[in-house]
Amino acid sequence: MLILLLGGFVAFRYFFSPERLNQIGRTVGTTFGFDYGVVEYYSMGRLVARFFNVEKLTTASGTYENQTRPYRFGYGYRDANLNGVLDADEDAAGKAYFEVPVYADYLYYDGKRDPRPR
Repeated sequence: MLILLLGGFVAFRYFFSPERLNQIGRTVGTTFGFDYGVVEYYSMGRLVARFFNVEKLTTASGTYENQTRPYRFGYGYRDANLNGVLDADEDAAGKAYFEVPVYADYLYYDGKRDPRPR
Protein backbone atom coordinates (compact mmCIF):
# COMPACT_ATOMS: atom_id res chain seq x y z
CA MET A 1 0.00 0.00 0.00
CA LEU A 2 2.84 2.37 0.84
CA ILE A 3 4.53 1.67 -2.50
CA LEU A 4 1.28 2.39 -4.34
CA LEU A 5 0.83 5.65 -2.43
CA LEU A 6 4.44 6.68 -3.05
CA GLY A 7 4.14 5.81 -6.75
CA GLY A 8 0.95 7.87 -7.01
CA PHE A 9 2.66 10.84 -5.38
CA VAL A 10 5.64 10.65 -7.74
CA ALA A 11 3.34 10.36 -10.78
CA PHE A 12 1.27 13.32 -9.56
CA ARG A 13 4.40 15.46 -9.06
CA TYR A 14 5.70 14.49 -12.50
CA PHE A 15 2.51 15.16 -14.45
CA PHE A 16 1.32 18.20 -12.49
CA SER A 17 4.57 19.98 -11.66
CA PRO A 18 4.63 23.74 -12.39
CA GLU A 19 7.05 23.14 -15.27
CA ARG A 20 4.76 20.51 -16.82
CA LEU A 21 1.67 22.72 -16.45
CA ASN A 22 3.58 25.61 -18.01
CA GLN A 23 4.62 23.37 -20.91
CA ILE A 24 1.01 22.26 -21.42
CA GLY A 25 -0.13 25.88 -21.40
CA ARG A 26 2.48 26.85 -24.00
CA THR A 27 1.42 23.92 -26.18
CA VAL A 28 -2.21 25.02 -26.05
CA GLY A 29 -1.20 28.61 -26.81
CA THR A 30 0.93 27.53 -29.75
CA THR A 31 -1.81 25.28 -31.14
CA PHE A 32 -4.49 27.95 -31.04
CA GLY A 33 -2.22 30.79 -32.15
CA PHE A 34 -1.98 33.03 -29.09
CA ASP A 35 0.96 34.98 -30.41
CA TYR A 36 0.31 38.53 -29.25
CA GLY A 37 3.34 38.62 -26.96
CA VAL A 38 5.52 41.71 -26.98
CA VAL A 39 9.21 41.83 -26.09
CA GLU A 40 10.79 45.16 -25.22
CA TYR A 41 14.56 45.29 -24.85
CA TYR A 42 16.13 48.06 -22.76
CA SER A 43 19.68 49.33 -22.51
CA MET A 44 20.64 51.80 -19.79
CA GLY A 45 16.95 52.43 -19.10
CA ARG A 46 16.04 53.31 -22.69
CA LEU A 47 13.93 51.25 -25.06
CA VAL A 48 16.17 50.07 -27.90
CA ALA A 49 14.11 47.32 -29.57
CA ARG A 50 10.56 46.00 -29.61
CA PHE A 51 9.18 42.82 -31.19
CA PHE A 52 5.50 42.07 -31.80
CA ASN A 53 3.57 38.81 -32.13
CA VAL A 54 6.16 36.83 -30.22
CA GLU A 55 4.78 33.39 -29.55
CA LYS A 56 7.21 32.54 -26.78
CA LEU A 57 10.73 33.15 -25.54
CA THR A 58 12.79 30.01 -25.39
CA THR A 59 15.85 29.48 -23.22
CA ALA A 60 18.59 28.11 -25.43
CA SER A 61 20.17 24.80 -24.51
CA GLY A 62 23.34 23.15 -25.66
CA THR A 63 23.25 20.47 -28.32
CA TYR A 64 25.70 18.06 -26.73
CA GLU A 65 25.89 19.31 -23.16
CA ASN A 66 23.05 19.34 -20.69
CA GLN A 67 23.32 23.04 -19.85
CA THR A 68 21.31 26.09 -20.79
CA ARG A 69 22.90 28.87 -22.79
CA PRO A 70 23.05 32.43 -21.39
CA TYR A 71 20.41 33.87 -23.71
CA ARG A 72 16.77 33.53 -24.73
CA PHE A 73 15.49 33.64 -28.28
CA GLY A 74 12.27 34.05 -30.20
CA TYR A 75 10.68 35.18 -33.44
CA GLY A 76 8.64 38.34 -33.92
CA TYR A 77 7.97 41.39 -36.05
CA ARG A 78 10.53 44.12 -35.31
CA ASP A 79 9.12 47.54 -34.49
CA ALA A 80 11.83 49.48 -36.33
CA ASN A 81 10.60 52.98 -35.45
CA LEU A 82 9.45 52.06 -31.90
CA ASN A 83 6.01 53.64 -32.38
CA GLY A 84 4.11 50.70 -30.89
CA VAL A 85 2.27 49.90 -34.13
CA LEU A 86 3.13 47.24 -36.68
CA ASP A 87 3.48 49.33 -39.84
CA ALA A 88 3.02 47.94 -43.36
CA ASP A 89 6.76 47.84 -44.12
CA GLU A 90 7.50 46.05 -40.83
CA ASP A 91 4.73 43.54 -41.54
CA ALA A 92 6.06 42.96 -45.06
CA ALA A 93 9.56 42.25 -43.69
CA GLY A 94 8.17 39.22 -41.82
CA LYS A 95 9.15 37.77 -38.49
CA ALA A 96 12.76 38.10 -37.44
CA TYR A 97 14.85 35.90 -35.17
CA PHE A 98 16.18 37.71 -32.11
CA GLU A 99 18.19 36.88 -29.00
CA VAL A 100 18.07 38.50 -25.57
CA PRO A 101 20.98 37.99 -23.16
CA VAL A 102 20.00 36.58 -19.77
CA TYR A 103 21.42 39.57 -17.92
CA ALA A 104 19.71 42.15 -20.14
CA ASP A 105 16.74 44.25 -19.13
CA TYR A 106 13.73 43.13 -21.10
CA LEU A 107 9.98 42.81 -20.73
CA TYR A 108 7.85 40.06 -22.19
CA TYR A 109 4.12 40.66 -21.90
CA ASP A 110 0.84 39.79 -23.56
CA GLY A 111 -0.18 42.59 -25.91
CA LYS A 112 -3.85 41.45 -25.78
CA ARG A 113 -4.41 42.73 -29.30
CA ASP A 114 -3.02 42.56 -32.81
CA PRO A 115 -0.58 45.49 -33.22
CA ARG A 116 -1.57 46.05 -36.86
CA PRO A 117 -3.41 49.35 -37.42
CA ARG A 118 -7.14 49.00 -38.02
